[in-house]
Amino acid sequence: MNSIKEGRKISRYISGLISRVRKGGDRAVSGYIRKFDGVNVPPARFRVKKAELNAAAAKIDKEIAASLRLAASNIRNFHKKELLKLAKAWRQSRDGIITGQMMSPVEKVGVYVPGGRYPYPSTVLMTVIPAKVAGVKRVVVVTPPKSLTQEILYAAKLAGADEIYRVGGPAAVAALAFGTRNIPKTDMIVGPGNKYVNEAKRQVFGEVGIDSLAGPSEIAIIADNTADAEFVAADIEAQLEHDPDARALLLSDSAALISKVRKAMRRKPVKSASCSLAKVPMNRAVEIANAAAPEHLEVIVKNPARVLSRIRNAGAVFVGSWSPVASGDYLAGPSHALPTGGSARFSSGVSVATFIKRTSYMEFSKKGFMSCARRIEILAGAERLRKHGRSIKIRREKK
Repeated sequence: MNSIKEGRKISRYISGLISRVRKGGDRAVSGYIRKFDGVNVPPARFRVKKAELNAAAAKIDKEIAASLRLAASNIRNFHKKELLKLAKAWRQSRDGIITGQMMSPVEKVGVYVPGGRYPYPSTVLMTVIPAKVAGVKRVVVVTPPKSLTQEILYAAKLAGADEIYRVGGPAAVAALAFGTRNIPKTDMIVGPGNKYVNEAKRQVFGEVGIDSLAGPSEIAIIADNTADAEFVAADIEAQLEHDPDARALLLSDSAALISKVRKAMRRKPVKSASCSLAKVPMNRAVEIANAAAPEHLEVIVKNPARVLSRIRNAGAVFVGSWSPVASGDYLAGPSHALPTGGSARFSSGVSVATFIKRTSYMEFSKKGFMSCARRIEILAGAERLRKHGRSIKIRREKK
């Protein structure tokens, strides 16, 4: 089946699923859990109890717990700094006209944590923490029941999630978008998922906000002859480990480096058709990287500042031999929920800014209004919006 036909088939299926969840509520969600996860989870057991969180915290491996705490601390500190740097509420006054902007967080956010091949406690930290730092009052985590490991539960507790539900797949997205008796309706849904989850997010957009439609993971590496071939090969393999559709691209002006990387990867075969190693001049490498707008971009060159000054499109940039993507995946601080499929050309990764709304306001004094009322009428007339103009005129003529 070609990709267009497959996309249409998935779209029709998800449309039906969303309709059934809207009509059937919890019972429909429970049915989809049985279908996709092979387990029976009645609505009364959707929500994870506090005792389960406490039990996970007591049983989790101490080294894993310590590592998650360090990651949580770094992520929280990074996003607190980001919050301080974000534009605050402001106002200006001129000639009797006051304008300004107010900032407020989204009130309720649903976080989708994928299951499938691997559990992702890091995704819990990278999505829940920025939301809580932004001031979101209610953060709801959903994840497939088989993915509720001790690590996931402990990460949710560390991050400050308000509720956790053992519900996954597109049915979880539909439930968060429209609400059921046991699962709350949210204002926004964030977090990565498979193509079915992505399609569900696409179809509920407008009913709720979404962060992005995450595609297969990807990495681009710009490297010169100073790069360590073993490091480069390891970073490519790490990214391709995510799934068979993951993509990797090495751009280098050094044929010797490419040859060494190829040999290093031959010792550990990579099962992916989406891995390219290209010899190009450094200027061209930057152009290709900007056009690709990769989720992750590593820059391993002698003079990184020269390359970085020309980078315009990337989800996140990792500079130097000692900054592998995996360091950002887990505990550097910035969220690893990043734009994929070239969408870094126009969007950013999850951050505090994702969860903050900007509301403009304006206030005219009578004098300020009168000073420009006639101009407003003229513009309304130019657009043939007669009643717009009248709303101005009746004020202008008021004695």
